[in-house]
Amino acid sequence: MTKRISVSMPDLTHEKLQRWADIEGTSLADLAAYLLRRDVEIAEKEGKLRYSDENSTDNS
Repeated sequence: MTKRISVSMPDLTHEKLQRWADIEGTSLADLAAYLLRRDVEIAEKEGKLRYSDENSTDNS
């Protein structure tokens, strides 16, 4: 299952992300979703995210 969110960002950040998405041949939304997933995984590995049930870390 997937969830939708709305994000506000400065115009320049949007332009840079759009340029990156164009280079990668993907949509801005898909690039943003990938970047968020990647950073959540990094935060988990660095121990920045803790879960009440340590056996279940797939809360996406």
